[in-house]
Amino acid sequence: MKYYFIGLLLFQPIEEIYTCNHPNTIDNNQQLLCNWTDADFIEYEDGTRVLRPKRKKDNFVKAYYRRKYWKAKKNRSKA
Repeated sequence: MKYYFIGLLLFQPIEEIYTCNHPNTIDNNQQLLCNWTDADFIEYEDGTRVLRPKRKKDNFVKAYYRRKYWKAKKNRSKA
């Protein structure tokens, strides 16, 4: 039981950071910091999903990763 809690303490922050950095890989799991939901995305006719540029309900961490997502997307389109 002790090893379970140690593993949980070690891997939960890694999972949180991964989920915040990769918003398109949601599988409706509940995260503490970046809980991306369907309302956070715009879905196009071809089925692609893009994160909305802004949302009023974001906490500080979620807003940071949303800005980071759009900054990287703009940099990729310039290249």
